Amino acid sequence: MSLKRLMVIGLDGSGKSTLADLVEGAESNHAHREDCFYRTRCFEVPGRYIENHWMHSIIIMLAQNQASALLMLLDGQTGETFYSSGYARAFTCPCLGVLTKAPLEDEARAAGVAKLEAAGCTEVLCVSTETGEGTEELLEWVVAHSGCGALD
Repeated sequence: MSLKRLMVIGLDGSGKSTLADLVEGAESNHAHREDCFYRTRCFEVPGRYIENHWMHSIIIMLAQNQASALLMLLDGQTGETFYSSGYARAFTCPCLGVLTKAPLEDEARAAGVAKLEAAGCTEVLCVSTETGEGTEELLEWVVAHSGCGALD
C-alpha cells in the first residue's frame, strides 16, 4: 500500500502550491505542471484536471488510492469554478472546501462559500495567506483529518 497524502485540487492560480507550501513547511518553485506534483505530506493535482470534466473520474480515483484527505480550492478573487453539483460527495476521504484569497466583501465571500457548498463540501474555510486569516484553522484541520501528524 502506498503512502497516503493530502490531496490539493483547484483551478490554475487558485493557490494550490501556496497552501501545499504551508502544509509542507517549505516552498516549492510553483512551476506550472501538467501532472500531479508529489511532496512529502501532500500532492497537487493540476487545474487542467478540474477544467476537463472527463478527468473528474481520474481525480476521484487518485483520491481513493492516494489521498488521506482532500482540500478543494476555489479562488475567492475570480469565483470561477468547474466543480459539478455535489462533486465532493464522490470522495471517500474527508474533504474541506477552501475559499482562497478570501475576499473581504461579505457578498463575494458568501458567493464563494455557496459555490463550495453546492459542490458538496460540508466544511468550508476562508483562507488568505496574505492576511493569515484561516491558516491556523487549515493546519489544524489537516493534522486532524489527513494523518500527517503534527506539522512542524
